[in-house]
Amino acid sequence: MLAATHGLPATYDAHYLAVAESLGCVFWTDDQWLLRASAGRLPFVRPLGGADSR
Repeated sequence: MLAATHGLPATYDAHYLAVAESLGCVFWTDDQWLLRASAGRLPFVRPLGGADSR
């Protein structure tokens, strides 16, 4: 469902996101495509080394 909803071409990305969401965790990534695809829609997805990494 997450893959289709957010246009993710790789289902493993959706699996990682689903696990983080279900556990209430922050999902840290350096995948720029994934960050752009989830921007504003998945607030638990954060950039590695970004201002939110403190």
